[in-house]
Amino acid sequence: MENGDVNQRRWNDPVRDDPARGESAPPQDEATEGLSAPDSVPDSVPDPVPEPVSDPGQRMRGRGGSKDSYTIGEVVERLRPEFPTLSVSKIRYLERRRLINLTRTRGGYRLFSGQDIELLKYILTLQDKEYLPLKVIKKRIEGGGGLTTGGDSANDLSRVLEDRTYTREELADTLESDSRFVDELVTVGVIGRTGELTQRDAEIARMALEMAKFSIQPRHLRGIMAAVDREAALFKQVVNPELRSGDEGRVAEAVNKARHLASVDSRMKELMMANVIDTFAP
Repeated sequence: MENGDVNQRRWNDPVRDDPARGESAPPQDEATEGLSAPDSVPDSVPDPVPEPVSDPGQRMRGRGGSKDSYTIGEVVERLRPEFPTLSVSKIRYLERRRLINLTRTRGGYRLFSGQDIELLKYILTLQDKEYLPLKVIKKRIEGGGGLTTGGDSANDLSRVLEDRTYTREELADTLESDSRFVDELVTVGVIGRTGELTQRDAEIARMALEMAKFSIQPRHLRGIMAAVDREAALFKQVVNPELRSGDEGRVAEAVNKARHLASVDSRMKELMMANVIDTFAP
């Protein structure tokens, strides 16, 4: 009976059953986050260390044994195959930015419902695959838009994204990076060559950020950009008669030829690089 009483108290947790009550008496780590300055909390603040239990999901199961809530670690493990860069700190960041509003237990554990997970997937899709800034995503959520990125809305969004431009601050926000990183990419000529930061620039910046994880900084990309400029000049020389013809049809055809050459060139360099890398091993 004593164990049964303990379990009864677990499932009658007033914070879990009444989120409003949990917000009125936040645990210590949430109190430090604060409503007025949510970004003041470092990402390194961990969730409380749980007591050892034989089943990690034990605390989140009801009497019928069905799982209706998930811990932050379980959510990361569940979604990481679809979103490889997802981490606990990223979820905490989204929570501080008020894009998701999680229930907590009395001990301070973040709990995700099925709807919370769907909302998180929606946010990550718009951010990681459609490159929308968090400010835009938040406005869309607050506007009551449906949690879908498919169908006609996706087609409409794709048309909008083709003409999407960013300020440097917006691009940094999208990448969750320091604005100085974006400034460096612009300075070395990797992005912003048309005078605007476009959707294509956002994808280049995202790849540059991935390379930065391996200590390849924007300044190191000058050589790559210089090689691109040389190859582009070669392709332009090939199609220059059509470009100078003044005929719109011939100009469009010339641009398509240049793009085809660029595609072949990209694949050829990929294979050449693979051959070179194969020589690294002794």
